[in-house]
Amino acid sequence: MLETVLSYEDWRDFFAKKLSDTGYFNLSNTYSKVDTDVEIYSALKGNPNTTIRVGYFSSMTLIYINIFNPETPGKNRQQETEHFYKYDFDAEKQYGPPGLEFNEININGISNYLDEGFNGLETVYYRKNKPVKSRVTTSCYPDSPSFTITYDFNQDTFLVRVLKKFSFIKEEYDEIRNVDLRNIFGGLKDS
Repeated sequence: MLETVLSYEDWRDFFAKKLSDTGYFNLSNTYSKVDTDVEIYSALKGNPNTTIRVGYFSSMTLIYINIFNPETPGKNRQQETEHFYKYDFDAEKQYGPPGLEFNEININGISNYLDEGFNGLETVYYRKNKPVKSRVTTSCYPDSPSFTITYDFNQDTFLVRVLKKFSFIKEEYDEIRNVDLRNIFGGLKDS
């Protein structure tokens, strides 16, 4: 279903209605960090450890949405490095300055992202019960799950990895877990 600007007052109202009114999440905390206001929503349905952090430059400008879960350290890290640009959902323009304006094209893009949820797999490598390495294979576009990107995350510094490689030290892990990202956040479309 296409969303319209008339359905919401601003981004804050959009997220309140989209997340809280569905009964899937509730607003659990708010704070300000530098020039960004942040709202944290905690899961009421689905994976109980999933939280959604929404960052605003203003109530009319969205800077990020991070959907975090402790089972997916690589996906968490990937999201921390990304933010929205003015024209992210505009088919004709590219990038623009940071921040997604509150308009119909962007509302529909964010709504689709939340409705569809995550696709992909994360393989997490543990040593002494702590994640030390992760490989995430995911789709950047929920409506195009066949277009995937792979991200590798490693807790070791670059120098340590190089030394291990040249000293022929074999990587050993206590446990390797495969996490289906749909189990972390399967989307809101069923609500």
